[in-house]
Amino acid sequence: MKISKQTSLWLGLGLALLTSACKPDNPIQEDIYQVPEIIEPYIELFEMEAAARGFNITIDSVIVEFASDLNGGDAAGLCTFATHRSPIPHISLDTTSFNWTNNEYHREILVFHELGHCILDRREHRDDLLPNGNIASIMRSTGEQVYGGSLNYYKRDYYLDELFDPSTPAPDWATDFPTYAEGASFSRSPVLLEEFDDNSNGWSVGSSDDFEASIENGRFFFQSKSESAYFNPIRVAFDMTQDFEIETSMKIASGTRSVMLQWGGGVSGIGQPNGNDLSFYGFAKDTIAFIGQWETGVSISNTPRVFLPEFNKITIRKIGTDYHFYFNEEYFDVMKYEALPGDVFAFYVGPFTQLEVEYLNVSLLE
Repeated sequence: MKISKQTSLWLGLGLALLTSACKPDNPIQEDIYQVPEIIEPYIELFEMEAAARGFNITIDSVIVEFASDLNGGDAAGLCTFATHRSPIPHISLDTTSFNWTNNEYHREILVFHELGHCILDRREHRDDLLPNGNIASIMRSTGEQVYGGSLNYYKRDYYLDELFDPSTPAPDWATDFPTYAEGASFSRSPVLLEEFDDNSNGWSVGSSDDFEASIENGRFFFQSKSESAYFNPIRVAFDMTQDFEIETSMKIASGTRSVMLQWGGGVSGIGQPNGNDLSFYGFAKDTIAFIGQWETGVSISNTPRVFLPEFNKITIRKIGTDYHFYFNEEYFDVMKYEALPGDVFAFYVGPFTQLEVEYLNVSLLE
């Protein structure tokens, strides 16, 4: 916590008088505040969020600058803590990093993370997980986007509570969640039972220089042959205000980039993803799974509790106002349901990667 500027100067003068006899070479250094205009709103918001939680913080002594290749390219931001000889905290931000360019929410997390170090004096990272597997703190060393504008903005309150008070307990949404087995209590009315015995549901199949898709032997194959990602959509019309379940089993047949199931969008036609309204749930070869929405980016990213080298089952259940996500029948995350703009479902495949799908089932729940 920083002391207001007037008080800080007064204390600095007093300290100089008390120590000048033994350290005559340590001159008085006034506060320095050098912050780029684009960062100023984040400083003000940080102070406001602190005040809302009972902390009186005035940031009047800090240097923020833009830089690149931080920590050899491994860091999106760095904090140099204030010391006796260099009493001005110094923050460096890489504006070419994904954390900065991804979206405004990820940028806020990046700036608040560095302010957590330099202003709140949180010198250590916190890399543990909440009981439901979510990341426990924006002070995590790997800097994932843990909240966004869609699906999970409501989680922001907890993450900022924890930022200013690390003793904040785990929130209800991370401790009280339904198991996969509890879904057996629902009766299901099938909307789509896609076993890929044929192409009666109208997936785009064929081959080009850039991508290829086929249905063979009860499997759907979809491949990017280029540096671009592609998605292959169909329409699945049903009342999405009701409770429903979406479940699929898929694997990365070749390549290392992401594969995803997408739903609820208003776009159609094979090609590069160009619709910002699709929600997505998928995974990559490095065992990282993620959920998000194109407009506001990847909203959660952590290590699934069970990750298989072959097919992985992902399940989405909309119950009331919540989405519940499962990965290989293990609970993965909870987010808020929002009205969906369309009935497009799609499979997504990343650059130079092939997806193989066993089935896609959509059911209403009662």
